[in-house]
Amino acid sequence: MVENIAVAMEAKDTEFLSDVLDPETVWNDGIASLTSAEQILSQVSSRSGPDTVTIDHAMSHGKVGAVNGISINGEIEQRFCYVIEFTSTKCNRVRRLESYRG
Repeated sequence: MVENIAVAMEAKDTEFLSDVLDPETVWNDGIASLTSAEQILSQVSSRSGPDTVTIDHAMSHGKVGAVNGISINGEIEQRFCYVIEFTSTKCNRVRRLESYRG
């Protein structure tokens, strides 16, 4: 599940994200904090999508998971990492996202 969330965040898959984000999900991206699924979906849909997304590592334990990889858009490569906290150990609803780019 964590890799699907990371790919959806990178590839602007708001349909998938709307099914897994809790209405009160918080997303800290190092610049700002968005405090609702509605705000997150708006922000994700406003970004340009990559040509390819490659996941390097994905792991989860209990209610937390992490994913890192690379998005490529033309000749621009952007590394990313998402730390994802779920509402329960079922890992089907996201409570909080922390993301890092570099």
